[in-house]
Amino acid sequence: MSSTNIHQPASPHRVDGQLHLVHHIHDDEGNFVATVTGPLKVEFRLEDFGQLVAGACIMALPISLTEEVWKLGETLSIGRTLVILAFSVFALAIFIWGLFYGKRIGQYQGHFFKRAVSAYLVTFCVALLLLILFDKAPLHDLKVTLTRTILVAFPSSFAATAVDFVK
Repeated sequence: MSSTNIHQPASPHRVDGQLHLVHHIHDDEGNFVATVTGPLKVEFRLEDFGQLVAGACIMALPISLTEEVWKLGETLSIGRTLVILAFSVFALAIFIWGLFYGKRIGQYQGHFFKRAVSAYLVTFCVALLLLILFDKAPLHDLKVTLTRTILVAFPSSFAATAVDFVK
């Protein structure tokens, strides 16, 4: 009775236009047993955009309706708002790196930056749109609007990225 092993490193190949990671499985004697593929989600595609919008809505909708965000958006200083923005983008980039890229970051650096920036910008726009729809983004007071949007976008960007990863 022989067991199966994957001794060769997986290699990326296109299947129906999308990258997949291909593993060739051999038994202990070196005989080919099977080929296993799995999607390699390193390229940012139009479907990823849709998944980001859906994921952002899941978290942004309830958060944008909370009075705590509204009040905090009025009282938080610009300095703290910018720190939250910087932390949001940095934490999101680490999250995206861990979910999508890992050791392959060197090969797909451009796609990584595109995905990280897109994830935050899509989430930011969804948060802003929801705040405008609920009349909680006063366009005459851009500081309050920006702060509220950043507060809503912070957790929403993680939900958006998680939904994008799962699908």
